[in-house]
Amino acid sequence: MLRLGIHKSVLLDILEGSFVVFTLFLATAPLVPLLRLESGNTASFVRGDPIIQGLWGAIYIIFFLFIAVRLRRFIYVTTRDKLLLLLVGIALISVLWSAAPQVTLRRSVALVVTTAMGAYLATRYSLKEQLRLLAWALGIAALFSVLFISVLPDYGIHPSGSNAGAWRGIYHQKMVLGKYMALGALAFLLIVQGNNRYRLIAWGGFGLLAGLVVLSRSRTALVAFASVLISLPFFRVLRRRWHYSLVVICLVILALLSSGVAAFIYSQAEALLGLLGKDITLTGRTPLWSAVFELILQRPLLGYGYGGFWLGWEGPSAEIWEVLPWMPNHAHNGLLELWLTVGLLGLTVFVLHFLMTFLRAVRGLRLNKAAEGLWPVVFLAFFFLANMTESVALVRNNLFWLLYVATNLTMLVQREQIGQTMRLNLTREREVVGNAPRTRGDYLPGS
Repeated sequence: MLRLGIHKSVLLDILEGSFVVFTLFLATAPLVPLLRLESGNTASFVRGDPIIQGLWGAIYIIFFLFIAVRLRRFIYVTTRDKLLLLLVGIALISVLWSAAPQVTLRRSVALVVTTAMGAYLATRYSLKEQLRLLAWALGIAALFSVLFISVLPDYGIHPSGSNAGAWRGIYHQKMVLGKYMALGALAFLLIVQGNNRYRLIAWGGFGLLAGLVVLSRSRTALVAFASVLISLPFFRVLRRRWHYSLVVICLVILALLSSGVAAFIYSQAEALLGLLGKDITLTGRTPLWSAVFELILQRPLLGYGYGGFWLGWEGPSAEIWEVLPWMPNHAHNGLLELWLTVGLLGLTVFVLHFLMTFLRAVRGLRLNKAAEGLWPVVFLAFFFLANMTESVALVRNNLFWLLYVATNLTMLVQREQIGQTMRLNLTREREVVGNAPRTRGDYLPGS
């Protein structure tokens, strides 16, 4: 009976892990947007995609069942970060001033559930386990992309236009493939450094995903991927308690190099962008940013409501579509997107939260010396870079937001557990000292 119970428990853990992997995979938005794009049967901006809504609805129900099993622990973990709750709360109450209240209500509720799923990952899995689950999900996405390109190359490779020949796999755009493959490659690289048993498989995963980053021809993903790889030695330096002067020197060098590179790129922007096949407007982004900023100034403090702006011709985005013929559906910059939808109030809360989370990740480098201890700072660095040209912050049903919440709350709980352990050990040491037999010297004056 005991053996049967153990086998049943292991089976349930495997099923739960498999479901989490599927959820992470679905959070990358595979296949459905691509098939809709190619068929010309696009979903309504206002009503959303019924297929995707049905899939996520089923996932929500199953996750609520998982949460119910560990409800007390889930509540404890979720309430560790009040600033995160405030940020999500702002998105939720933005229905009161939204340009499209019904859309904001539906999408903000989806954001709340997405945040809850990230909190559940922090409740259920350690950083090491989260890293493995992510590697599984993005490894599967990579394999499906290669298979999709092999079987249906007209779908898996951009057929025409400026992106002709670039791989997009099971996604609707090359940049989406590039950013997820870059994130997955970083996850596999950390697994390589911390696991001798599956090192060969992990190296294979890293090579496959890094290759897809290159084949996607996504400059944004490639630059973000390379930047984080270059930063890894500096992150490792921060793990050493000794050599504080070396840490400062490395940070100063990194800042000087970054400033120098930024100055060079700024002075030679036109030539460099020409070599990369871009124009000086960053493929239409700068006119978009200018138009978005003009609309931000009309409602600067509270914005247009979460998910209440980009509704095609049926929402405030119509003003931008009239000016830009390529009809964007987001601001192509995470900070501008937040300012647009949840206003300066939400943007300020997010920036403060991100800075606190990143500092927590840097401090956590010394608490967790294993390979997965590098994951929070690696992920947050990539998150920051990806957010410069895409919108990955505070996005419902999105892998980046799921991981952001899970990573942040896991670090908070880990720090509290370490603090509790240290206090317990200190109490025990005091009890041992207090109960120790006193010698004659203990009674001398000044003892």
